[in-house]
Amino acid sequence: MKQLLLALVIIPALAFADEGRSVYSPWASFGLEVGALRPVSDSWNKETSAIFQGEFLANFQILPMTSVIGQAGYSAPGNGFDVQLGIQQQLLPFDITPFVDGLAGIRAVPDDDHTPSFGDRFGPTVSVDGGILFFRESWFQLRVRGGYQWTFDNDTDHGWQVGVGILFANSRPGLKAIDVSPVH
Repeated sequence: MKQLLLALVIIPALAFADEGRSVYSPWASFGLEVGALRPVSDSWNKETSAIFQGEFLANFQILPMTSVIGQAGYSAPGNGFDVQLGIQQQLLPFDITPFVDGLAGIRAVPDDDHTPSFGDRFGPTVSVDGGILFFRESWFQLRVRGGYQWTFDNDTDHGWQVGVGILFANSRPGLKAIDVSPVH
C-alpha cells in the first residue's frame, strides 16, 4: 500500500518535471468531486453510517497561492444537497502542493426517516479541509481532500468527509491570468 501511494506521488512529479512544458496558470478551473461523509453526531448516525457525495467544483485563483472555491452537490441516501463558498490556501509553490480550506454555506442533511420535516434538517453549514492538489499548473488538476463538516440544523449534525476531485483549466498554454509558478 505504501509503495502504491509513493508511486502515485512520484510518477506524476517526474512526468511534469520538464522545464519546457506548457505552463497553464488557470484563473478558473471547473470539475467534479466524488466522496463520502461519515456522520458522527448521534441523530445523524442513527440514520446511516456513510453518505455518498457528488459535487460540482469551481476554483477561481485570486492570488498566486490563494483561490476562492465553490461547490454544489447532492448526497445520498436520503436526498441531501449543499452549496458552499470558501477560501483555499495552497502551502507550497510546487506542482504537487498541500492545501487547507474553509467553506461556509447551506446544507439539507440527507435523512430518510427520523426528522419530521425538511426545515428540521436544513441549515447553515461550515467545513474545514486539508489535502493535496496535484498538477497545479496543468490543464488538468487532481484534488484529494479530507475534513470535518458541521451543519447547524435542528440537531447540529456533523461528521468526517473525504473526496477526490478532477478540475479542468479554463485557459490555454502560455495564457497567464495569474503567474503561480515558483520564483527562480
